Amino acid sequence: MQSNIKTLPLLLISMILAVFARADVVETASGARLVGKVTKIADGKIYLTTDYAGDLTIVQSEVSAISTDGELSVRLASGTRIDGRVATENGAIQIVGADGTITTSVGKVAASWGSGKEDPQVTAMRRKWKFQVSADIVGKTGNAKSTGAGMGFVAALGSPQDELKFYGDYNYATSTDTDGVKTTSTDQMRAGVDYSSFFSERAGWYVRSELASDKVAGVDLRSTSDAGMSYRLIKKPHQLLVGRLGAGYRFESYDDDTPNNDGFVLSTGLNHKLDINSYLKLINDVQFIPSFEDFADYRLTHDSALELPIASGFWKLRMGVSNQYNSRPIDDRKKLDTLYYTRLVLDWQ
Repeated sequence: MQSNIKTLPLLLISMILAVFARADVVETASGARLVGKVTKIADGKIYLTTDYAGDLTIVQSEVSAISTDGELSVRLASGTRIDGRVATENGAIQIVGADGTITTSVGKVAASWGSGKEDPQVTAMRRKWKFQVSADIVGKTGNAKSTGAGMGFVAALGSPQDELKFYGDYNYATSTDTDGVKTTSTDQMRAGVDYSSFFSERAGWYVRSELASDKVAGVDLRSTSDAGMSYRLIKKPHQLLVGRLGAGYRFESYDDDTPNNDGFVLSTGLNHKLDINSYLKLINDVQFIPSFEDFADYRLTHDSALELPIASGFWKLRMGVSNQYNSRPIDDRKKLDTLYYTRLVLDWQ
C-alpha cells in the first residue's frame, strides 16, 4: 500500500508531462507560454484552442516560438508550401516534413491549416453561388400614397476578383381615395444582369443591362445598358465603397402617345457597405444617369437600408428607403417617388 502511495505522484507527473508533450506550444516575446492546439495561422494571427481558456487569438508579430505535436500545412510568404511538424530551434522555425526540413522565421509564415486540407486562399478564390430572396412591406409617397407588398431575388456567382449577378424585383400596391375609389398606386418591375471584374486590388471594370417598367409613371419599358470602370475607393474588412464610371444606352417607351425617348447616357454610381458591428450592417447604393445630349435630362436612384440578422443568420431583416428621381417625367407626374420598406431577406449558398 505504501509503495502504491509513493508511486502515485510519479504517475501524475508522468501523465501531465505526456499531455504537454502531445500539445502545441506558442511562446510570446513577453515570456508567456501558451499550451493548446494550433488550428490555423491567418492574417497575421495565430489561433490556439485551449482547455483552460477556450479559443485564443495571438498576434503573430508578438510570437517568438511555435512547436506542434502533429503535422500542419504551412505556406510561407514566398508561396512555398510544406506539410510537417513545426519546431523552434535557436530562435528559428523549423518545419519538418516528409520531403525535408525548411528553416524560416515566425514572421515569414503566411498561413497554416490542417494537414491534408485545401489551402484557404485557394478556397476563397473559388467562385461560389449565393442566393437571396426577399419579401417587402412597403409604403410610398410621390405620385401616389399607398401601402403594398413586393418580392425580389438575387443570384450571384462570385469570387474576390469578379461577380456575375442576376437580379429582379416587383412591387405592387393599391390606394383608396376619400371617395372610396380604389386605384393601382404602384406597379413596378425590374430585372437585370451585372458583371464586374477587378484586375488589381482596387481597379476593375463592369458591364450591366437592365429592363424595367413602371405602369403608374407611364413607362411601358425602360432598357438601360452600360459599361465602364470600377474602383474600390475603400476596401477594408468591415467597409467597402465601390465607385463606377461608364457610358451606355437608354431606351424608354410609354403607354400613351408620348414619343419614345432614347440616346446615349453617362453612368455613374456608388455602392457602399459598412459593418457597424457584428450584427448591424448599413447598405447604400446611388446611381446618377444623365443623357449625353442634355445633362438636365437624368435619372437619380438611391437606396439606403439597415440590415440585421435573425433566425440563425440565414434570415435578415432590412429596413430602408428608396428614391427614384426623374428630371423629366411625362405628363404632369411628379419627379420624385419615395419607397419605404421593411424587407425580410433569406440568404443561402
